[in-house]
Amino acid sequence: MSVHNAIIWLSSNKNLPAALGDVMAAVSINTFASIDDLASNANHGVALLTAVQVSSLLQLNPATELRIIIELQDNEELTTQFLNKPAISGAFAKDSPREAVVTAFKSALDLARRDTSHTSTADTLEKILEIGRALASEKDLDTLFDLILTQARHLTGADGSSIYTRDSEGKLYFRLFQNASTQATSSAQMTLVGDYSIAGYIARSGEIVNVDDAYEIPEDAPYKFNPASDKSLNYRTRSILTLPLTNKTDEVVGVLQLINRKLDFDQRLSSKEDFEKKVFPFGSGTIEIAKALAGQAGVALENSILHEDIEKLFEGFIRASVQAIEARDPTTAGHSFRVAEFTERLGKAVDRSDLQSVKGIQFSRDQMREIRYAALLHDFGKVGVRENVLVKANKLYEHELKYIEQRFQYARSSIGRHAYREILDLYEASELSADELKGRRLEIEQMLTQEDSKLKHFLDVVLTANRPTVSHESASEELKTIRQYHFPDNAGDSVELLKEFEFTNLSLSKGSLSPEEREQIESHVSHTFEFLRLIPWTRNLAALPYIAFAHHEKLDGTGYPRGLPAEEIPVQSRIMTIADIYDALTAPDRPYKNALPMDRALDILAEEAGAGKIDTDLYRIFIDAKAFTLIEA
Repeated sequence: MSVHNAIIWLSSNKNLPAALGDVMAAVSINTFASIDDLASNANHGVALLTAVQVSSLLQLNPATELRIIIELQDNEELTTQFLNKPAISGAFAKDSPREAVVTAFKSALDLARRDTSHTSTADTLEKILEIGRALASEKDLDTLFDLILTQARHLTGADGSSIYTRDSEGKLYFRLFQNASTQATSSAQMTLVGDYSIAGYIARSGEIVNVDDAYEIPEDAPYKFNPASDKSLNYRTRSILTLPLTNKTDEVVGVLQLINRKLDFDQRLSSKEDFEKKVFPFGSGTIEIAKALAGQAGVALENSILHEDIEKLFEGFIRASVQAIEARDPTTAGHSFRVAEFTERLGKAVDRSDLQSVKGIQFSRDQMREIRYAALLHDFGKVGVRENVLVKANKLYEHELKYIEQRFQYARSSIGRHAYREILDLYEASELSADELKGRRLEIEQMLTQEDSKLKHFLDVVLTANRPTVSHESASEELKTIRQYHFPDNAGDSVELLKEFEFTNLSLSKGSLSPEEREQIESHVSHTFEFLRLIPWTRNLAALPYIAFAHHEKLDGTGYPRGLPAEEIPVQSRIMTIADIYDALTAPDRPYKNALPMDRALDILAEEAGAGKIDTDLYRIFIDAKAFTLIEA
């Protein structure tokens, strides 16, 4: 069957018109006004339809030989009904990128041009299209490499396969290989490949190279075969098919290499006789199949690399943003990164846990990335907190403590001045004998020494009280005594040694912040949420702002900023809460407190769990999995 028409039903996909422009130059285009018109006039070609339109078309003309590409709609049930129909040769979502639409269209057009009476060819092409759909949906680069190699071997009968990628500077890197006979495979890597290897030549030239025997390549060939791999695997490479993987603009983005074609795919090659009698050259039919796969793999590879680059760019931006925020408060530098690591480790431990309460919790790769990003950004709202409050190390600001120290110094000098004035008055009055004057003077000087010593001690009490604690402690009786202490100024008026607000701040039972300042600090959670929800997150990261928003909530409703009850706190936020508290307790970089030892920090978390503030089971997993230990870089 040959193509008479390419029937295009323009859909709601905004990338479709531009995408079709890449391939329609060689195709006769007919557009029909209705499904009836299309069904009665088109028995050949390619149609791009929505799932609803597919339903109408197949009902009206069940025998149609159209190759149909579905635009997936929100009605998943309806879409699923038609994905297994023989006429369906491709699918793309409403928001699919241009490359995905082009790939689906080209594949369907290629299938429509071929003689479908040859069942094996049609089945193979259907398989290629099926593989193409799988490749287009895979975003993880390492998984994509493995998928391409596996499917390429199955389609061509190759015993081994390798894949390479080419960067923007033209450098080629070996990434992964498979070998069925040796059962050897490499872990994901990135090794620079020489220009005069076969793969290097393909990357430069964009040609296809088909070698019948790797050890009989002519001396004047522009490429060489390196037998080192054969020696290490006790293997014998004979036939090699190497193809470029190109993107939509025909630029080489990678290289696919297939070795040792077998007629029996399950046959393992081990003896010298196996390599001589059971390995065949790659024929023209196999090359065509490999080219069809390579075409789809190239576009998928470029999309996956682009997706990975965007992820790296985005994560780099997040890390740079976190560092910029933490630079406002160098004393907490590293906190967000450590919390992200603790959170991710606990999340993975929850996935593996046998506890009945978490049996149903399974985090996908995307969800783990969402949790990590939320943890990295959980304190981003501190950008909206005044810096003097953000970096406040003690209960009093430096200038406030300086005023108190000056007041103490003034008190000592003022008390001394009044004492010596009293002594002078005694001598001027001359009403006492010399011995009486001497005795009275000694009493005044002794009183002065005692007051001076008392003020020095009082100042030490103030300095001690100024240092915050991590647990609740009541104000000391001595601090209350200081608040009641008054001294005479030069005019003889009574002056308080501590002002009311100073006494109030020094009496804080925990931490360094007054209630008003704590409210400002706590507002960082709301600032974080307001900032994060402005970002147009993709669907797989849509919950990120809400996870970060709840990381200071407590299960008993005493958390902030919303006082959520337990059932409204996401499990991801509960995980982050434990990580955040633990790091705040053990962090070695806080000037207002010494780092608590691990055991004491875990005891405090246990007290929080016992009081119903944090999740008891998650705390138990945190302990059992040792999720509180950092992985050394």
